[in-house]
Amino acid sequence: MVGTTLRDLRERIADDHEDGGRYYVACARTGERPVPVAGKRFPDRATAEEAARAAAAYRAELRQYDPRLPCYDLVVSEDPGLRDSPIVERSASTGAGTTLDFCHDVAAAVFEALTALDERAVERAAMDAYLHSAEAVVDPDDLCLVLLATMATEIDDRLGPDRQDEVLRAAADRLGPRSSEDPVAATLDRFDGLSLVDDYAIDARPVDPEGGPDRSWTVTLDEYAFDLTGRCLPTLPLAVELLRHRPERTVAVTDARPVGDGAWRCVVTAGGDRAAGLANAVPAED
Repeated sequence: MVGTTLRDLRERIADDHEDGGRYYVACARTGERPVPVAGKRFPDRATAEEAARAAAAYRAELRQYDPRLPCYDLVVSEDPGLRDSPIVERSASTGAGTTLDFCHDVAAAVFEALTALDERAVERAAMDAYLHSAEAVVDPDDLCLVLLATMATEIDDRLGPDRQDEVLRAAADRLGPRSSEDPVAATLDRFDGLSLVDDYAIDARPVDPEGGPDRSWTVTLDEYAFDLTGRCLPTLPLAVELLRHRPERTVAVTDARPVGDGAWRCVVTAGGDRAAGLANAVPAED
């Protein structure tokens, strides 16, 4: 399945990456350094050329999910400023990514995790549901959102909470750790920058009255991009990003409910008794 291909390609690039490398892969036309070579450097031109080929194959695999995934003419470049000076990663080449890159990177990591955990039936069901839904999407720019929303539904329908936790934790591990004192604020700030949410509000409070490390946040999301039906809150992208910040904690998204036109409110807990609401959060019946 495609997950194995994506995982192999990603690992090949990661294995060849060298922090002090002079060579990098970028688009010849735009200078963009897309996933999966964003931020990666390589020790010599031959290694970088192999990484460029692997990156092109990786993005070709993703393009079968969404033909709107940007095409890049990937070439190898050498940073002349690094030939005789210490290595400094330039801010102009950080490869911050786009909404499309974010969606496809999360989707690829989840597909890889499903394959690695031998959940191939779920992987196939998620792909089939996406392809079926994509036929009815009027705006092709919404296809990447459909991919994650349909994936969330299939995972929620077919896997229990503990298995969902295993899958999304494995996906978060593939994407790499992030560090922040407030994982919810950092996650939603990134979503805001990617236009995945129009606005948000956070009310944080400690869970443990004795001052322990467990925390809970009441979150309000306005115009959350993955809410395509208004019937449930697709939490998969949110959960994966939160697990990157708190891989050692159990994450739960509970008490989800619509609170107005295009707005949702939910409670996010890190460090509770068990995982919940990691793929979809469905409002409880009153």
